Amino acid sequence: MKFFKYLIIWLGRLFAAFILFGILAYWIIPPLTHSLYDVHSIESKLKTTILLSDQPNIAHISKKDKKIFRAAHLDTYLGIAGVAAVTLPSMEWHYAITLANPKAHQIQREDFGLFVDASKASFKNILSSLEQLGVKSVAIRIYLTKAYLQSKAYRRNETLANLLHQKGYNLMLVMAQLKESFDNPEDLPEVCDRVVQDFAPYANSYQIGETLNRSKWGVWGPARYRQLLDSTWTAFQHYDPSAKTVGPSIIDFEWYYTLYYWHLADGRFDILNTLLYVDRVRQPENRQNSFNTLEKIRVMKAVAPQKPLWITEVNWPIAGTGQYKPTSEDEAVTTEKYRDYMLRYLIIALSSGYVERIYWWQLHAHGYGLIDHLNGKPYPAFRAFRHLVRLLQGALPIKIERGEKMFVYTFEKDHRQFKLLWTKDGVRFPAPPMTCYSLDDTTSEIKEVSATPIVCEEKK
Repeated sequence: MKFFKYLIIWLGRLFAAFILFGILAYWIIPPLTHSLYDVHSIESKLKTTILLSDQPNIAHISKKDKKIFRAAHLDTYLGIAGVAAVTLPSMEWHYAITLANPKAHQIQREDFGLFVDASKASFKNILSSLEQLGVKSVAIRIYLTKAYLQSKAYRRNETLANLLHQKGYNLMLVMAQLKESFDNPEDLPEVCDRVVQDFAPYANSYQIGETLNRSKWGVWGPARYRQLLDSTWTAFQHYDPSAKTVGPSIIDFEWYYTLYYWHLADGRFDILNTLLYVDRVRQPENRQNSFNTLEKIRVMKAVAPQKPLWITEVNWPIAGTGQYKPTSEDEAVTTEKYRDYMLRYLIIALSSGYVERIYWWQLHAHGYGLIDHLNGKPYPAFRAFRHLVRLLQGALPIKIERGEKMFVYTFEKDHRQFKLLWTKDGVRFPAPPMTCYSLDDTTSEIKEVSATPIVCEEKK
Protein backbone atom coordinates (compact mmCIF):
# COMPACT_ATOMS: atom_id res chain seq x y z
CA MET A 1 0.00 0.00 0.00
CA LYS A 2 2.84 2.39 0.82
CA PHE A 3 4.28 1.83 -2.65
CA PHE A 4 1.06 2.92 -4.35
CA LYS A 5 0.71 5.85 -1.97
CA TYR A 6 4.20 7.11 -2.83
CA LEU A 7 3.60 6.41 -6.53
CA ILE A 8 0.46 8.58 -6.51
CA ILE A 9 2.31 11.35 -4.66
CA TRP A 10 5.20 11.33 -7.13
CA LEU A 11 2.91 11.19 -10.14
CA GLY A 12 1.01 14.17 -8.72
CA ARG A 13 4.26 16.08 -8.26
CA LEU A 14 5.38 15.18 -11.77
CA PHE A 15 2.08 16.39 -13.22
CA ALA A 16 2.26 19.63 -11.21
CA ALA A 17 5.85 20.18 -12.37
CA PHE A 18 4.77 19.62 -15.98
CA ILE A 19 1.95 22.16 -15.64
CA LEU A 20 4.27 24.68 -13.96
CA PHE A 21 6.87 24.22 -16.69
CA GLY A 22 4.22 24.76 -19.36
CA ILE A 23 2.97 27.95 -17.72
CA LEU A 24 6.49 29.35 -17.32
CA ALA A 25 7.41 28.39 -20.88
CA TYR A 26 4.24 30.05 -22.18
CA TRP A 27 5.09 33.40 -20.56
CA ILE A 28 8.88 33.34 -20.76
CA ILE A 29 10.19 31.63 -23.90
CA PRO A 30 8.42 33.69 -26.63
CA PRO A 31 9.39 37.13 -25.21
CA LEU A 32 12.89 35.85 -24.40
CA THR A 33 13.29 34.64 -27.99
CA HIS A 34 12.18 38.02 -29.30
CA SER A 35 14.72 39.76 -27.08
CA LEU A 36 17.61 37.53 -28.16
CA TYR A 37 16.87 37.27 -31.89
CA ASP A 38 15.49 39.48 -34.62
CA VAL A 39 12.34 37.43 -35.14
CA HIS A 40 10.77 40.13 -37.30
CA SER A 41 13.57 39.86 -39.87
CA ILE A 42 13.07 36.08 -40.02
CA GLU A 43 9.33 36.51 -40.54
CA SER A 44 9.91 39.12 -43.23
CA LYS A 45 11.72 36.50 -45.31
CA LEU A 46 8.52 34.43 -45.56
CA LYS A 47 7.10 35.82 -48.78
CA THR A 48 3.99 34.12 -50.17
CA THR A 49 3.35 32.89 -53.67
CA ILE A 50 0.14 31.16 -54.79
CA LEU A 51 0.91 27.86 -56.48
CA LEU A 52 -0.85 26.28 -59.44
CA SER A 53 -2.67 24.12 -56.88
CA ASP A 54 -4.31 27.28 -55.43
CA GLN A 55 -2.52 27.07 -52.11
CA PRO A 56 0.14 29.41 -50.73
CA ASN A 57 3.81 28.60 -50.62
CA ILE A 58 6.19 30.40 -48.26
CA ALA A 59 9.88 30.85 -49.04
CA HIS A 60 12.09 28.40 -47.15
CA ILE A 61 14.24 29.55 -44.24
CA SER A 62 17.24 27.92 -42.58
CA LYS A 63 16.92 25.23 -39.89
CA LYS A 64 18.22 27.67 -37.28
CA ASP A 65 15.63 30.28 -38.25
CA LYS A 66 12.90 27.63 -38.09
CA LYS A 67 13.87 26.79 -34.50
CA ILE A 68 13.84 30.48 -33.56
CA PHE A 69 10.48 30.95 -35.30
CA ARG A 70 8.94 28.02 -33.39
CA ALA A 71 10.32 29.21 -30.07
CA ALA A 72 8.89 32.67 -30.70
CA HIS A 73 5.45 31.12 -31.18
CA LEU A 74 5.66 28.51 -28.45
CA ASP A 75 2.71 30.17 -26.71
CA THR A 76 0.46 28.90 -29.52
CA TYR A 77 1.49 25.26 -29.09
CA LEU A 78 1.24 25.42 -25.31
CA GLY A 79 -2.07 27.23 -25.55
CA ILE A 80 -3.43 24.43 -27.74
CA ALA A 81 -2.31 21.84 -25.20
CA GLY A 82 -3.80 23.82 -22.32
CA VAL A 83 -7.20 24.35 -23.94
CA ALA A 84 -7.35 20.69 -24.99
CA ALA A 85 -6.55 19.54 -21.44
CA VAL A 86 -9.27 21.72 -19.93
CA THR A 87 -12.04 21.09 -22.47
CA LEU A 88 -11.34 17.48 -23.45
CA PRO A 89 -13.56 15.95 -20.71
CA SER A 90 -16.64 17.87 -21.88
CA MET A 91 -15.80 17.07 -25.51
CA GLU A 92 -15.56 13.37 -24.67
CA TRP A 93 -18.92 13.59 -22.90
CA HIS A 94 -20.54 15.16 -25.94
CA TYR A 95 -18.97 12.54 -28.23
CA ALA A 96 -20.08 9.60 -26.11
CA ILE A 97 -23.43 10.82 -24.75
CA THR A 98 -24.82 13.94 -26.43
CA LEU A 99 -24.10 12.73 -29.95
CA ALA A 100 -24.77 9.04 -29.40
CA ASN A 101 -28.08 9.07 -31.26
CA PRO A 102 -27.98 11.77 -33.94
CA LYS A 103 -31.19 12.67 -35.71
CA ALA A 104 -30.83 12.40 -39.48
CA HIS A 105 -32.30 15.20 -41.55
CA GLN A 106 -33.92 15.21 -44.95
CA ILE A 107 -31.17 15.99 -47.44
CA GLN A 108 -31.70 19.05 -49.63
CA ARG A 109 -29.89 20.56 -52.61
CA GLU A 110 -28.61 23.31 -50.31
CA ASP A 111 -26.58 20.68 -48.44
CA PHE A 112 -24.31 20.24 -51.48
CA GLY A 113 -21.87 23.14 -51.86
CA LEU A 114 -19.27 23.91 -54.51
CA PHE A 115 -16.41 26.39 -54.74
CA VAL A 116 -16.28 28.47 -57.88
CA ASP A 117 -13.57 30.79 -59.17
CA ALA A 118 -13.98 33.28 -62.01
CA SER A 119 -10.29 32.98 -62.90
CA LYS A 120 -10.80 29.29 -63.77
CA ALA A 121 -13.66 29.53 -66.27
CA SER A 122 -16.00 31.99 -67.93
CA PHE A 123 -19.10 33.24 -66.14
CA LYS A 124 -21.23 31.41 -68.71
CA ASN A 125 -19.49 28.07 -68.15
CA ILE A 126 -19.63 28.37 -64.37
CA LEU A 127 -23.34 29.19 -64.32
CA SER A 128 -24.12 26.48 -66.86
CA SER A 129 -22.20 23.83 -64.88
CA LEU A 130 -23.90 24.80 -61.63
CA GLU A 131 -27.30 24.56 -63.26
CA GLN A 132 -26.47 21.08 -64.59
CA LEU A 133 -25.30 19.93 -61.16
CA GLY A 134 -28.38 21.26 -59.40
CA VAL A 135 -26.60 22.68 -56.35
CA LYS A 136 -27.83 25.78 -54.53
CA SER A 137 -24.87 26.54 -52.25
CA VAL A 138 -21.65 28.00 -53.63
CA ALA A 139 -18.49 29.51 -52.19
CA ILE A 140 -15.83 31.92 -53.40
CA ARG A 141 -12.41 32.34 -51.81
CA ILE A 142 -10.76 35.76 -51.80
CA TYR A 143 -7.42 36.77 -50.25
CA LEU A 144 -7.22 39.53 -47.64
CA THR A 145 -4.37 41.55 -49.12
CA LYS A 146 -4.29 44.95 -50.79
CA ALA A 147 -2.57 43.44 -53.82
CA TYR A 148 -5.38 40.92 -54.36
CA LEU A 149 -8.07 43.58 -54.01
CA GLN A 150 -6.42 45.47 -56.85
CA SER A 151 -6.29 42.39 -59.09
CA LYS A 152 -8.45 41.35 -62.02
CA ALA A 153 -9.23 38.09 -60.16
CA TYR A 154 -10.90 40.00 -57.33
CA ARG A 155 -13.02 42.10 -59.68
CA ARG A 156 -14.11 39.03 -61.66
CA ASN A 157 -15.11 37.17 -58.49
CA GLU A 158 -17.09 40.18 -57.35
CA THR A 159 -18.94 40.16 -60.67
CA LEU A 160 -19.46 36.40 -60.38
CA ALA A 161 -20.93 36.87 -56.89
CA ASN A 162 -23.43 39.35 -58.32
CA LEU A 163 -24.44 36.91 -61.07
CA LEU A 164 -24.83 34.06 -58.56
CA HIS A 165 -26.98 36.25 -56.36
CA GLN A 166 -29.23 37.12 -59.30
CA LYS A 167 -29.66 33.39 -59.99
CA GLY A 168 -30.69 32.71 -56.38
CA TYR A 169 -27.59 30.87 -55.14
CA ASN A 170 -26.61 30.82 -51.48
CA LEU A 171 -23.08 32.28 -51.33
CA MET A 172 -20.43 31.75 -48.68
CA LEU A 173 -17.45 34.08 -49.00
CA VAL A 174 -14.17 32.69 -47.68
CA MET A 175 -12.02 35.50 -46.30
CA ALA A 176 -8.60 33.90 -46.55
CA GLN A 177 -5.65 35.54 -44.85
CA LEU A 178 -2.05 35.32 -46.06
CA LYS A 179 1.19 36.27 -44.37
CA GLU A 180 1.03 39.62 -46.19
CA SER A 181 -2.34 40.36 -44.58
CA PHE A 182 -0.48 41.19 -41.36
CA ASP A 183 2.56 43.05 -42.71
CA ASN A 184 1.12 46.47 -41.91
CA PRO A 185 -1.23 46.87 -38.88
CA GLU A 186 -3.53 49.33 -40.66
CA ASP A 187 -3.99 47.24 -43.82
CA LEU A 188 -6.14 44.37 -42.55
CA PRO A 189 -9.03 46.48 -41.16
CA GLU A 190 -9.13 48.50 -44.38
CA VAL A 191 -9.08 45.35 -46.54
CA CYS A 192 -11.83 43.67 -44.51
CA ASP A 193 -13.99 46.80 -44.71
CA ARG A 194 -13.61 46.89 -48.48
CA VAL A 195 -14.35 43.18 -48.95
CA VAL A 196 -17.48 43.16 -46.80
CA GLN A 197 -18.72 46.36 -48.43
CA ASP A 198 -18.25 44.83 -51.89
CA PHE A 199 -19.77 41.42 -51.14
CA ALA A 200 -22.47 42.27 -48.57
CA PRO A 201 -25.19 42.53 -51.26
CA TYR A 202 -24.43 38.97 -52.41
CA ALA A 203 -23.04 36.90 -49.51
CA ASN A 204 -25.19 34.90 -47.10
CA SER A 205 -22.31 33.79 -44.88
CA TYR A 206 -18.61 34.42 -44.37
CA GLN A 207 -15.90 31.95 -43.48
CA ILE A 208 -13.42 33.87 -41.33
CA GLY A 209 -9.91 32.70 -42.01
CA GLU A 210 -8.45 29.76 -43.87
CA THR A 211 -6.35 26.80 -42.66
CA LEU A 212 -5.15 28.48 -39.45
CA ASN A 213 -3.15 25.40 -38.46
CA ARG A 214 -0.65 25.72 -41.32
CA SER A 215 2.03 28.40 -40.95
CA LYS A 216 2.10 29.03 -44.71
CA TRP A 217 -1.29 30.74 -44.28
CA GLY A 218 0.22 33.37 -42.01
CA VAL A 219 -1.60 32.96 -38.67
CA TRP A 220 1.30 32.22 -36.34
CA GLY A 221 -0.28 32.82 -32.98
CA PRO A 222 -3.20 34.18 -30.96
CA ALA A 223 -2.29 37.82 -31.57
CA ARG A 224 -2.66 37.54 -35.34
CA TYR A 225 -5.82 35.49 -35.00
CA ARG A 226 -7.41 38.11 -32.77
CA GLN A 227 -6.37 40.78 -35.27
CA LEU A 228 -8.11 38.81 -38.03
CA LEU A 229 -11.23 38.30 -35.90
CA ASP A 230 -11.43 41.92 -34.78
CA SER A 231 -10.96 43.27 -38.31
CA THR A 232 -13.62 41.06 -39.86
CA TRP A 233 -16.01 41.48 -36.95
CA THR A 234 -15.85 45.27 -37.13
CA ALA A 235 -16.47 45.13 -40.88
CA PHE A 236 -19.53 42.92 -40.38
CA GLN A 237 -20.98 45.25 -37.76
CA HIS A 238 -20.64 48.22 -40.08
CA TYR A 239 -21.62 46.75 -43.45
CA ASP A 240 -23.38 43.39 -42.98
CA PRO A 241 -24.64 42.97 -39.39
CA SER A 242 -26.97 40.08 -40.27
CA ALA A 243 -24.15 38.00 -41.77
CA LYS A 244 -23.69 34.40 -40.65
CA THR A 245 -20.11 33.67 -39.58
CA VAL A 246 -18.31 30.37 -40.13
CA GLY A 247 -15.13 29.15 -38.41
CA PRO A 248 -12.53 28.46 -37.16
CA SER A 249 -11.43 26.83 -40.45
CA ILE A 250 -8.95 24.12 -39.43
CA ILE A 251 -7.74 21.71 -42.10
CA ASP A 252 -7.46 17.94 -41.70
CA PHE A 253 -8.37 15.96 -38.58
CA GLU A 254 -6.63 18.25 -36.05
CA TRP A 255 -9.47 18.74 -33.58
CA TYR A 256 -7.18 20.23 -30.93
CA TYR A 257 -6.55 23.23 -33.19
CA THR A 258 -10.31 23.55 -33.69
CA LEU A 259 -10.83 23.53 -29.93
CA TYR A 260 -8.15 26.16 -29.43
CA TYR A 261 -9.29 28.64 -32.08
CA TRP A 262 -12.97 28.08 -31.30
CA HIS A 263 -12.13 29.03 -27.70
CA LEU A 264 -10.22 32.15 -28.82
CA ALA A 265 -13.13 33.24 -31.03
CA ASP A 266 -15.23 33.73 -27.88
CA GLY A 267 -18.62 32.99 -29.41
CA ARG A 268 -18.22 34.91 -32.66
CA PHE A 269 -19.10 32.01 -34.95
CA ASP A 270 -22.64 31.04 -35.87
CA ILE A 271 -21.49 27.88 -37.63
CA LEU A 272 -18.71 25.45 -36.74
CA ASN A 273 -16.67 24.28 -39.72
CA THR A 274 -13.88 21.90 -40.62
CA LEU A 275 -11.83 21.42 -43.77
CA LEU A 276 -11.99 17.66 -43.32
CA TYR A 277 -9.72 16.07 -45.89
CA VAL A 278 -9.16 12.31 -45.61
CA ASP A 279 -7.12 11.76 -48.78
CA ARG A 280 -4.08 10.54 -46.85
CA VAL A 281 -5.92 7.30 -46.05
CA ARG A 282 -7.36 7.03 -49.58
CA GLN A 283 -10.78 5.43 -48.98
CA PRO A 284 -13.12 7.47 -46.77
CA GLU A 285 -13.97 4.37 -44.70
CA ASN A 286 -10.32 3.84 -43.76
CA ARG A 287 -9.06 4.78 -40.33
CA GLN A 288 -6.58 7.48 -39.37
CA ASN A 289 -5.42 7.59 -35.74
CA SER A 290 -8.13 4.94 -35.12
CA PHE A 291 -10.97 7.16 -36.51
CA ASN A 292 -12.82 6.67 -39.79
CA THR A 293 -14.56 9.55 -41.58
CA LEU A 294 -17.85 9.16 -39.72
CA GLU A 295 -16.07 9.13 -36.35
CA LYS A 296 -13.93 12.13 -37.33
CA ILE A 297 -17.09 14.07 -38.13
CA ARG A 298 -18.56 13.12 -34.77
CA VAL A 299 -15.39 14.33 -33.02
CA MET A 300 -15.57 17.67 -34.82
CA LYS A 301 -19.25 18.06 -33.95
CA ALA A 302 -18.37 17.43 -30.28
CA VAL A 303 -16.37 20.67 -30.24
CA ALA A 304 -19.65 22.64 -30.28
CA PRO A 305 -22.63 20.26 -30.49
CA GLN A 306 -25.13 23.12 -30.20
CA LYS A 307 -23.90 24.69 -33.45
CA PRO A 308 -24.49 23.62 -37.08
CA LEU A 309 -21.46 21.83 -38.58
CA TRP A 310 -20.31 22.51 -42.14
CA ILE A 311 -17.49 20.75 -43.96
CA THR A 312 -16.20 23.69 -45.98
CA GLU A 313 -13.46 22.01 -47.98
CA VAL A 314 -12.71 18.47 -49.17
CA ASN A 315 -11.54 16.60 -52.29
CA TRP A 316 -9.00 14.08 -53.51
CA PRO A 317 -5.92 15.03 -55.59
CA ILE A 318 -5.92 13.63 -59.13
CA ALA A 319 -2.95 11.54 -60.25
CA GLY A 320 -0.82 12.75 -63.14
CA THR A 321 -1.74 16.44 -62.81
CA GLY A 322 1.72 17.60 -61.71
CA GLN A 323 1.92 20.88 -59.81
CA TYR A 324 -1.82 21.44 -60.16
CA LYS A 325 -2.57 18.88 -57.46
CA PRO A 326 -2.26 20.13 -53.85
CA THR A 327 -0.40 17.09 -52.48
CA SER A 328 2.22 14.59 -53.56
CA GLU A 329 1.62 11.75 -55.99
CA ASP A 330 1.42 9.39 -52.98
CA GLU A 331 -2.04 10.71 -52.06
CA ALA A 332 -3.24 11.14 -55.65
CA VAL A 333 -5.87 8.83 -57.15
CA THR A 334 -7.28 8.05 -60.58
CA THR A 335 -10.31 9.99 -61.77
CA GLU A 336 -12.44 6.86 -61.29
CA LYS A 337 -11.35 6.42 -57.68
CA TYR A 338 -11.84 10.16 -57.15
CA ARG A 339 -15.45 9.72 -58.27
CA ASP A 340 -16.03 6.70 -56.04
CA TYR A 341 -14.42 8.23 -52.93
CA MET A 342 -16.30 11.49 -53.45
CA LEU A 343 -19.68 9.74 -53.66
CA ARG A 344 -18.98 7.63 -50.58
CA TYR A 345 -17.72 10.62 -48.57
CA LEU A 346 -20.81 12.69 -49.42
CA ILE A 347 -23.18 9.85 -48.55
CA ILE A 348 -21.42 9.10 -45.26
CA ALA A 349 -21.26 12.73 -44.16
CA LEU A 350 -24.73 13.91 -45.19
CA SER A 351 -26.36 10.80 -43.69
CA SER A 352 -24.50 11.12 -40.39
CA GLY A 353 -26.91 13.47 -38.64
CA TYR A 354 -23.96 15.68 -37.71
CA VAL A 355 -23.27 17.62 -40.93
CA GLU A 356 -25.63 20.14 -42.49
CA ARG A 357 -23.59 21.12 -45.54
CA ILE A 358 -20.48 20.09 -47.50
CA TYR A 359 -18.55 22.33 -49.89
CA TRP A 360 -16.50 20.51 -52.53
CA TRP A 361 -13.19 22.16 -53.45
CA GLN A 362 -13.83 22.90 -56.29
CA LEU A 363 -15.84 23.04 -59.55
CA HIS A 364 -13.05 23.89 -62.04
CA ALA A 365 -9.51 22.66 -61.24
CA HIS A 366 -7.13 20.50 -63.25
CA GLY A 367 -5.61 18.84 -60.19
CA TYR A 368 -8.62 18.26 -57.93
CA GLY A 369 -11.87 19.60 -59.37
CA LEU A 370 -14.99 18.22 -61.03
CA ILE A 371 -14.00 19.83 -64.34
CA ASP A 372 -10.49 20.14 -65.83
CA HIS A 373 -10.13 23.91 -66.12
CA LEU A 374 -7.29 23.60 -68.65
CA ASN A 375 -9.48 22.03 -71.34
CA GLY A 376 -13.00 22.45 -69.93
CA LYS A 377 -13.72 18.71 -69.96
CA PRO A 378 -15.64 17.23 -67.01
CA TYR A 379 -14.03 14.47 -64.98
CA PRO A 380 -16.16 11.35 -64.21
CA ALA A 381 -16.92 12.90 -60.80
CA PHE A 382 -18.94 15.70 -62.44
CA ARG A 383 -21.62 13.37 -63.80
CA ALA A 384 -21.66 11.33 -60.57
CA PHE A 385 -22.04 14.47 -58.42
CA ARG A 386 -25.01 15.59 -60.53
CA HIS A 387 -26.82 12.27 -60.22
CA LEU A 388 -26.18 12.03 -56.47
CA VAL A 389 -27.67 15.51 -55.90
CA ARG A 390 -30.79 14.54 -57.85
CA LEU A 391 -31.13 11.19 -56.11
CA LEU A 392 -30.69 12.49 -52.55
CA GLN A 393 -32.72 15.69 -52.95
CA GLY A 394 -35.56 15.24 -50.47
CA ALA A 395 -34.30 11.85 -49.23
CA LEU A 396 -34.26 10.93 -45.54
CA PRO A 397 -31.64 8.43 -44.25
CA ILE A 398 -33.51 5.81 -42.23
CA LYS A 399 -31.02 2.96 -41.78
CA ILE A 400 -27.25 2.55 -41.98
CA GLU A 401 -25.48 -0.81 -42.11
CA ARG A 402 -21.68 -0.69 -42.01
CA GLY A 403 -19.71 -3.90 -42.24
CA GLU A 404 -16.00 -4.45 -42.68
CA LYS A 405 -16.24 -4.43 -46.47
CA MET A 406 -19.90 -3.74 -47.35
CA PHE A 407 -21.86 -0.54 -46.71
CA VAL A 408 -25.61 -0.18 -47.09
CA TYR A 409 -27.48 3.13 -46.63
CA THR A 410 -31.28 3.06 -46.80
CA PHE A 411 -33.25 6.19 -47.68
CA GLU A 412 -36.91 7.14 -47.91
CA LYS A 413 -38.11 9.54 -50.57
CA ASP A 414 -41.56 10.23 -52.00
CA HIS A 415 -43.07 7.36 -49.96
CA ARG A 416 -40.64 4.79 -51.36
CA GLN A 417 -37.37 3.34 -50.14
CA PHE A 418 -34.07 2.78 -51.90
CA LYS A 419 -30.59 1.69 -50.87
CA LEU A 420 -27.11 2.91 -51.76
CA LEU A 421 -24.53 0.10 -51.58
CA TRP A 422 -20.78 -0.15 -52.10
CA THR A 423 -17.72 -2.08 -50.97
CA LYS A 424 -14.15 -1.16 -50.05
CA ASP A 425 -10.69 -2.63 -50.65
CA GLY A 426 -11.63 -3.86 -54.12
CA VAL A 427 -13.99 -6.50 -52.75
CA ARG A 428 -17.04 -7.49 -54.82
CA PHE A 429 -20.29 -9.02 -53.58
CA PRO A 430 -23.40 -10.27 -55.38
CA ALA A 431 -26.10 -7.63 -55.46
CA PRO A 432 -29.11 -8.23 -53.17
CA PRO A 433 -32.34 -9.69 -54.63
CA MET A 434 -33.52 -6.24 -55.66
CA THR A 435 -33.51 -4.10 -58.80
CA CYS A 436 -30.05 -2.50 -58.79
CA TYR A 437 -28.64 0.06 -61.19
CA SER A 438 -25.93 2.72 -61.37
CA LEU A 439 -26.51 6.32 -60.37
CA ASP A 440 -26.55 7.47 -63.99
CA ASP A 441 -28.20 4.54 -65.75
CA THR A 442 -31.55 3.20 -64.56
CA THR A 443 -32.06 0.96 -67.59
CA SER A 444 -29.21 -1.54 -67.14
CA GLU A 445 -29.53 -3.81 -64.12
CA ILE A 446 -26.39 -4.42 -62.04
CA LYS A 447 -25.72 -7.82 -60.51
CA GLU A 448 -22.65 -6.96 -58.40
CA VAL A 449 -21.72 -4.50 -55.67
CA SER A 450 -18.29 -2.85 -56.02
CA ALA A 451 -16.41 0.33 -55.11
CA THR A 452 -18.81 2.59 -57.03
CA PRO A 453 -22.09 3.11 -55.12
CA ILE A 454 -25.15 1.60 -56.78
CA VAL A 455 -28.88 2.13 -56.19
CA CYS A 456 -31.15 -0.80 -55.24
CA GLU A 457 -34.95 -0.87 -54.95
CA GLU A 458 -37.46 -3.59 -54.23
CA LYS A 459 -38.51 -5.45 -57.36
CA LYS A 460 -41.84 -4.31 -58.70
